[in-house]
Amino acid sequence: MSATPSSPSPTAHRPDLDWLRVVAILLLHLFHTGMMFNHWDWHVKAPGRLEVLEAPMEVMHLLRMPLLMLISGVGTALALKRRTVGTFAWDRTKRLLVPVLFGMFVIVPPQIYVERVFQGRFEGSYAAFYPSVLELVPYPAGNLSWHHLWFVVYLFVYCMLALPLFAALESARGRALLARVEAWLCRGANLAWLAVPLAVNDLLLFRHPQTHALFDDPHTFGHYGLLFLLGHLLGRCPRVWDVLVERRWWLLGVAAGVFAVMLPPNEYPLVPERLGRIAALWSFILTALAWARHGVRRERPWLRYAQALSYPFYILHQTVIIVVGFALLRLPVGPWLHFAVVLGVSFAVTWALSDVVARLSWVRPLFGLKPRAARPVPGPVATTSGHTA
Repeated sequence: MSATPSSPSPTAHRPDLDWLRVVAILLLHLFHTGMMFNHWDWHVKAPGRLEVLEAPMEVMHLLRMPLLMLISGVGTALALKRRTVGTFAWDRTKRLLVPVLFGMFVIVPPQIYVERVFQGRFEGSYAAFYPSVLELVPYPAGNLSWHHLWFVVYLFVYCMLALPLFAALESARGRALLARVEAWLCRGANLAWLAVPLAVNDLLLFRHPQTHALFDDPHTFGHYGLLFLLGHLLGRCPRVWDVLVERRWWLLGVAAGVFAVMLPPNEYPLVPERLGRIAALWSFILTALAWARHGVRRERPWLRYAQALSYPFYILHQTVIIVVGFALLRLPVGPWLHFAVVLGVSFAVTWALSDVVARLSWVRPLFGLKPRAARPVPGPVATTSGHTA
């Protein structure tokens, strides 16, 4: 199927992916704020709990990070249209590995400090606590961790492991293979078959607990690795995006039907439950990609601004939530107002800090940002509050 005249070039900037990335990161902020108020284990817990948050958070947990990883995979395919594999590897080292190392020694330690104080396992100032980080003993036994930056660690590892594949796909034989795969994916409902590897990984490895520790996390590592590769494949197949747009209503109907059957979770025997979760995830991802591609065609100033801040926002958000949440732990209000205050204050602080990061040339590389362009980052034209990632 040929692209419509209004379709942007497959090598053009993709505001639809920027929009989805911003939404996913805003949802992540909402999710991690909710972790303070539900009954799940987390670094700091509010005295008042909101059990009603747990069902929507379960759905967010299933969807938000997989969507972000798949978008990252698409981004690698688009990036390789503009650079060699070697240049790509060096760029990802600077933009992924450097922020992780900086985060482990600067961004994450306040989270661990607050947790230790909250649990009564440490008394004293942060200055007295910090030398324990330099002992390099991994969390939870010690105080060195990447915590929420696990996503960046995994993404870096996937990029490095996939370099031979990326080089092979640049060859004449690789391009011919991609052309055949693209033609196959554009026929019928063949896009649904891409969920099969996810289902196999889930059924074989779901009993392994999610640790985010890389070397003892086979289920999560396989799950997100497959999403990364599937995203890369979609990014290499520009005609697929036109197919997604054409079938957006059908995809929306399928996703709605799957979610209607699967909610609430954990109501079915093991195999149908696991397969249903994968079906819900994949139908949601395809629907989100289709509607974003259809509806977000131009890069608005507010979207450019939000995208510029999205990476530092992700790096900073959990630390800010934990520190703000701990500072407001004994706020004399009900749990809903308490949740709203922590959400609002932490969002405003994270946004402000991200804006500062984006404006300081010497700080930008520590947060994975490219050198600052000659033109300054524009102020927000429309806010992205009412968030989601």
